[in-house]
Amino acid sequence: MSTYQPYQCLVCQSRFTRHENLKRHAKLHSASHQASLRCGFCQATFSRPDLRNRHMKRKHPEHESGRAIQRPRRRARDEYSGSSPDSHDGFQPHHSGDEMNLDLLHDHDEPRAISMLQSDTIDRMVQDALGTALLKPTYELGSPIPCTFDQLIPESDCSPLQIARGCDLFFSHVSHYVPFLHRPTFNATQLPVHLVLAIICLGYQHGEDPECGNQPGSGASLSARCFRRAHTLTASDEGRLTGSNTPLIHSYLLLQICAMMYLCGDDSAIGLRMHSDMISLARAGGLMQPTPPEPSAAEDLEGLWRDFIKAESHKRTSFAVHQIDALWYQFLSIPRCISHLEVKHDLPCPEDQWTASSAADWAHRQLIARHPGPSVPYPEAVRRFLSSETSSIPTFDPYGAVNVAQFLISSAREASGWSTMTGMLSMDRLDALRSSLIALGPFIRPQPETGKAMHAAATWETAMIELHLWSPAHTGGVVASSLDTVLSQSTALAPSYEFLWDIDTAKAIQPHVDWFLRYLDTTLEPGHEAPWAAVYAYKAFLIAWQLVRGGIPGAMEVAGIQDGDEHGALEWARNVFRRRDRWQIGKLILSNLQQLES
Repeated sequence: MSTYQPYQCLVCQSRFTRHENLKRHAKLHSASHQASLRCGFCQATFSRPDLRNRHMKRKHPEHESGRAIQRPRRRARDEYSGSSPDSHDGFQPHHSGDEMNLDLLHDHDEPRAISMLQSDTIDRMVQDALGTALLKPTYELGSPIPCTFDQLIPESDCSPLQIARGCDLFFSHVSHYVPFLHRPTFNATQLPVHLVLAIICLGYQHGEDPECGNQPGSGASLSARCFRRAHTLTASDEGRLTGSNTPLIHSYLLLQICAMMYLCGDDSAIGLRMHSDMISLARAGGLMQPTPPEPSAAEDLEGLWRDFIKAESHKRTSFAVHQIDALWYQFLSIPRCISHLEVKHDLPCPEDQWTASSAADWAHRQLIARHPGPSVPYPEAVRRFLSSETSSIPTFDPYGAVNVAQFLISSAREASGWSTMTGMLSMDRLDALRSSLIALGPFIRPQPETGKAMHAAATWETAMIELHLWSPAHTGGVVASSLDTVLSQSTALAPSYEFLWDIDTAKAIQPHVDWFLRYLDTTLEPGHEAPWAAVYAYKAFLIAWQLVRGGIPGAMEVAGIQDGDEHGALEWARNVFRRRDRWQIGKLILSNLQQLES
């Protein structure tokens, strides 16, 4: 059978002879259609007959006639094809519950089936038989979509407890460094299944599976399963995308972070493909452009608040896409796809307004907020930092600071790469970047070291190190496709960085390396840490270790390591990075530390 039917559904294991038949069949497993089948004994509705069957068995076992509800749909198909359920030339089609799988009928009786049972004709026939239209749900933050966990759970293969716990873990540990989902109005039943899976696959990197008794490692296992399922659903959803592509962009963004920073290894290739697809969708959907005002603007407070949430989420999504694009350039040395000039939005709104829990709370916070002036577009903020007019620099929260810092760190890498390729030194560019980063410092350093502020500070400190060191990993030729390679090559190159022994160079970078050493030493529970912060910190340690080897005074004094004590430095590093060994990044770093010692 597999020889003649090479295409297999990853959900129900059905096989098909043609890829288009598999794609059409995949729609049966998709949450893209609104519920159209109603239970005869309660108000629940379902998108597929087998889901309604299971509901009947669980909720209404006393009604033996529940199975017969699905017969009109089959009868309508049989009447349309001019046959009875048992007259398909001896072929008995595959059934899921009482539902006939028309895609298998296509495969086994293809010439006749294709002429009679085209998918759009089937849809029209079923709509006539059931009297309902199969409509694709819209996706807007703050706008309810009819959906129930009965529909969501079979598609996601997760229990209500797993979904609820995973979402809580996401908002507790992850959302602060990708803050485009609004927690006060968040409802998992309003989202496409692939986005729910993308959310919880990141969430369960920070907790264990409650259905497995919170056994160690069960969260990572569930995360990997959710990632595979979401990857399948996103591919299916993109093929029939109509209307807003925002949920698909959100899914691609979260899934590629999971692939690149948590799963690593071979899954990095999937993450890079998702990144490319995400950029294409972002451009096609005008993500970098501000959302135009709707003709029928809301006048009530609740409506105004929800309009604000949708517009701010759109803006924050574009900044997250830009940040991830810059991040892969910094780590992997692959070309950036998005220029900062493409981002036409104002800087993100103050965090205090974004986290408002109600319309009244939001309105109150806006009333008492001190507005120093109009909002500043992101490109204009970058221009002001690069100019000498430091007095005109706007104020913004750490999330805005991260975006500016990502531009500056990418520019430092470009300057170092240009100098390496040409053999020429452009001091004008370097001086502008140095002054810009110094001007950005006060917007980051005074912040309390919460998860959001730490994310901004780590990015800024890394940018300062890159500027002073001329990005040795970049100029050393590390062009990689995964974090595994980046960490391995950075470790292999570390012993050759003897230029760090220069007193002036060491003095310039020491304060920024010390920041990471203090952070690693004092952060006992790194559960709120952005995954790339561990990579930043490891690179900073490699510099400190080289300074220790070179006998630079006070190289790791802030961590309590004596001058010249290479063994003590490595032992200290093993202790601080062992706190991150639940994640693949932590395991990779510990493995590279062993390589460094040998």
